[in-house]
Amino acid sequence: MKLSKEITSLADKHLKSLNWRDSSELLNLIESVSVLTMQAQVEKMSMETNFSLAKKEYLSITSKLREEKNLREQSIEKMLAAISTLADEKERKTTFGKEDLLQVADYLNEQVSRRKEIETELLTAISEAENASNAKSQFLSNMSHEIRSPLNVIIGMAHILQKEDHLEGQKENIDILNIASNSLMLLINDILDYSKIESGKLELDNTSFDLNSLIENLRKAHVAGAAEKQNNIVVDIDINLSPFYIGDVVRIGQVLTNLVSNAIKFTKNGKIEISAKELELTTGGSKIRFGVKDNGIGVSQENQTKIFEKFTQAESSITREFGGTGLGLAISKELLELMQSQLFIESNLGDGSYFYFDLLLEKSGEGTIHQSPFETTRNLAGSKILIVDDLDYNLIILKKIMRDWNVQLDFATNGVQALDKIKTNEYDIVLMDLQMPQMDGRKATVEVRKFNMELPIIALTASTDVSLKAELLELGMNDYITKPFNPKELYLKLEHSLCLCVA
Repeated sequence: MKLSKEITSLADKHLKSLNWRDSSELLNLIESVSVLTMQAQVEKMSMETNFSLAKKEYLSITSKLREEKNLREQSIEKMLAAISTLADEKERKTTFGKEDLLQVADYLNEQVSRRKEIETELLTAISEAENASNAKSQFLSNMSHEIRSPLNVIIGMAHILQKEDHLEGQKENIDILNIASNSLMLLINDILDYSKIESGKLELDNTSFDLNSLIENLRKAHVAGAAEKQNNIVVDIDINLSPFYIGDVVRIGQVLTNLVSNAIKFTKNGKIEISAKELELTTGGSKIRFGVKDNGIGVSQENQTKIFEKFTQAESSITREFGGTGLGLAISKELLELMQSQLFIESNLGDGSYFYFDLLLEKSGEGTIHQSPFETTRNLAGSKILIVDDLDYNLIILKKIMRDWNVQLDFATNGVQALDKIKTNEYDIVLMDLQMPQMDGRKATVEVRKFNMELPIIALTASTDVSLKAELLELGMNDYITKPFNPKELYLKLEHSLCLCVA
């Protein structure tokens, strides 16, 4: 057996006199000690190796634990920052330490639950608001139909009475009827338009129009009302202006009508001037200042902002003395903002008022506007027209209005009758009311289009919903006219659909 060098060296040093190599007993002893020594060395080496490995593993684990601790602290800091962002002022005073992970987690769970409750409440509120808005729209649509239908009769009858023979003493009564019905129509339009503006549903319809005709028709429409208060209406149109422009003539006319109506209301024994001046010649158009000036009661400086608020008059005494809803200027202001313009006032109390606004309008070639012979011939070339309406007085009004237009009229009171007549007769055009019993105008139009795609169908409706046009066109209708309509508007719609326009 190989002896340990260390033990052999020690034996030679200390057992020199005993000659241990020759003694079996001492040799066995030295061999046993050598074995134990070598075992001890092996164990020591093993322990040192294990310790080295354990130290590395310990350092690795310690490093990972330190990283996890740092990550946890950073996570808590971020959560605390989020809490300070989400919490209200009272909650922000609540502080958490970096070790309060469970408290932070509980707090965040609470916040998540609260946010979910708030989100649920918000969704409920949105749903309720949408339902309320839909209910409001439906109510306005129904009210529009219920008010406009009889008003259509009143305006129509006033027009017929003016055309028919009547006693000289009745002329004033008919004029008053016209003024009152048109004033009511203006009020209804303002109310419905303001509702549409608030809901974002009012859109502009830019078309070619005759500027001179717009102003002159405005003057004619208010001559009788102005005469009642001994007022004179004059017109001042810049000779440099082009005859034809592109814009929403209905909305421009509505604003000017509101301004002229106000001027007449607050002026007595005076003058109202309607003006249009070219401020600037632009590429392809003009910047035009439209104005209405009067020498009436005027508006004090402190009230000049108030009058543009909806349902507000300058003074409560104004409402008592002159009447009005206080909506005309508010709706005019909103309409002009849609047209990228503003309504201004120059006035002093007792010294009259000047309302004006500037519009940038593109010029339109005269050839793009078709002139109708309405004021002279009113000839629809013997066209055969089917009128579908469930209200007898509407049929009577339409019959009286159209009796001298060289047309052949037929009538139906609901969609079912209309379908039968269209299948068995040839018509050049159909005037279709939308709201009828048994089968309404929408359903009737869908059924007609299943076998006849060419027949022009014009809807008769009291609705002013801007989305109506797209809906009706999708159903297969060609156009629509809103009640109450004036006879010229109806004539032009029929003329256009029958392709009888004269350039």
